[in-house]
Amino acid sequence: MKPILGVLVAAAFLAVPAQATDIFPYPYHKLELDNGFKAYLIHAGAPGQIAYVTVVRTGSREEWEPGRTGYAHFFEHMMFRGTKKYPHYDTVLTSIGADNNAFTSNDMTVFYSVASSDSLEKLMDIESDRFMNLDYSEPDFRIEAGAILGEFNQGRANPYLYLEEKVHDTAFDRHTYKHLTIGLEADVRAMPEGYEYSRKFFQHYYRPENCVLLLVGDFDENRAEQLVRKYYASWKPGYVAPTIQPEPEQTAPREASVEFPGSSLPMLSINYKGPAWSATDREAVASQLLGELAFGENSAIYRKLVLNEQKVQNMSADFDLQRDPGLLAVTSMVPNPKDLQYVQDEVEKTAALYREQLCDEQKLEDTKKALRYGFLMNLETAQGIAFSLVGIVVPTGGIEAVNDYYATLESVTPQDVKAAADRYLVPNHRTIVILTSKQECR
Repeated sequence: MKPILGVLVAAAFLAVPAQATDIFPYPYHKLELDNGFKAYLIHAGAPGQIAYVTVVRTGSREEWEPGRTGYAHFFEHMMFRGTKKYPHYDTVLTSIGADNNAFTSNDMTVFYSVASSDSLEKLMDIESDRFMNLDYSEPDFRIEAGAILGEFNQGRANPYLYLEEKVHDTAFDRHTYKHLTIGLEADVRAMPEGYEYSRKFFQHYYRPENCVLLLVGDFDENRAEQLVRKYYASWKPGYVAPTIQPEPEQTAPREASVEFPGSSLPMLSINYKGPAWSATDREAVASQLLGELAFGENSAIYRKLVLNEQKVQNMSADFDLQRDPGLLAVTSMVPNPKDLQYVQDEVEKTAALYREQLCDEQKLEDTKKALRYGFLMNLETAQGIAFSLVGIVVPTGGIEAVNDYYATLESVTPQDVKAAADRYLVPNHRTIVILTSKQECR
């Protein structure tokens, strides 16, 4: 093969056609460079448009060093600071008509742009350059650190932040899921002094082996392959995954309370330790279905507490799985504090019911159909396609497991749902946090 930018590129280029039994309907090409960088090229979406999504498999999960929480979110901000080649990143993107943004969570940092197809090479030049050559001074760093503190302080006006912060701090002893993505307040306030550490963080995590490109839209695949090689081959590898301490098994129920300094209705958060994400573990996939069946908007408890008795203003079930074992959460806003214990009892009774009995088979099938339909409905645009695959990329490093996941979902039985409830919705794995307010909510 020809040297590109002085580097001999060895790459695997694999075309994967869609099969009749696959839920993901589009064929794709996987390109893996010798430096470990992977790109998935998916020709789909509206004519003349592309979505350019780079997944960094680093979030607050990787913030294992004491005093250094919040840096994954920090780099979501810093990546817009530009490079020596493109010092005004936003201006250049605006000049080609690209819309761009980013987000950070426990397990990932994702950067995305939507642009016209004829901007592909310019966009790839800009994006590859900032991932390899991000450039910022210490004064720039301090300015951005101040902006992040402002964002943190703004978030303090949200009672959900107080609640989630207390939930994670109570539920976890060792794992880095103990802190939220925004970071701990003391660490965020100390960020202006962390310039040298920030450079090390970037050099550690922003490496080709830790990043995956999802290029979706209307483009010539051969040309896109050539451009990926041209612009990403010189990126130096060197990523070493950190050792994240596993969370010890919880052996007794936990309870805590937190007081919100502003005005809020009381909130009740009931959490159970859950499994890690898996495409093939039926019990893990069944736990996600369990959340919808037991506590979703079509569940018996939702109808009872929210619609009929109106003791709960809103109830949400977050049973989404993370890269490592996380929390299966049921959160309720309860207008009358006297009803908190009643609502807690109803949630626990529902958990016990699913541990003791098989769920209704037709409701299970309807829930599966709804999840599949929701996935397919998100495949209408290039950006929607890319975002639908991000949750597969983060735990696996690729998109190949998407069909395995939905095949496992299809195979889940009422017995699997009961087994998931037996394993996860148990009192010894439960953490309850109640939020109250200093000020009466009117």
